[in-house]
Amino acid sequence: MNPDDEAFKEEFKPLHVPHEYDAALNWQDKIIYALADMNNGTADEVAAQLQNLDPDIDAQEAQQQTEQILTNLYDKGLIKATDEDGPLRYNLSKILDPHTGKTDI
Repeated sequence: MNPDDEAFKEEFKPLHVPHEYDAALNWQDKIIYALADMNNGTADEVAAQLQNLDPDIDAQEAQQQTEQILTNLYDKGLIKATDEDGPLRYNLSKILDPHTGKTDI
């Protein structure tokens, strides 16, 4: 595989949601965890959730990182968002109903 293909695969690989919050996670993993915990939310709401999960987190940095990372993931198509006449409301498009394994024929 050529280096361009490897770079593309790394840039657009599916998101991994951490199974628990840890202050040692990188910013993207912290934000993805907070968004998954909430099901959906604006950048402001996700940043507030980060502060609930980690009271020692720097609020201003959390806000900046959350806005930048959510926008970047949305632009790449790795998360979804809806526009409700205001800020975008982000979500991970989690499947909530199990697949039955059947098809309609």
